[in-house]
Amino acid sequence: MDIDLPRSTTAEVCIPTTVQFEEVYEMLNILASGIETLVNDEQRLCNESLQMQITLITLKEELSKLKLSVEESNAFLQGVKQNQDILNQDFVSLQEKINDLQYVSYSKTLVWKI
Repeated sequence: MDIDLPRSTTAEVCIPTTVQFEEVYEMLNILASGIETLVNDEQRLCNESLQMQITLITLKEELSKLKLSVEESNAFLQGVKQNQDILNQDFVSLQEKINDLQYVSYSKTLVWKI
């Protein structure tokens, strides 16, 4: 008893399998492309993160330098203010001496301030 299966049945079975294989292959290619994109994004983000960390360290160092500079400037300005106060006192004292000397007459007479 020989049973002849029609060839079209075998061909019909192979065609859907081939189509499914092609669909799976396309899906795998899409997924592989997506994974490659994600890996590239991860690498880019790692590089950006490293750059930001370096920038953060640099900015912290600059901030420390600026704080020190501000403290030094404030100390300098405090010293300048003290010097200015002393000079103002000297100026007032000199003005008083000048005012006192203005009352001296050159005609050999004295003018007394009362």
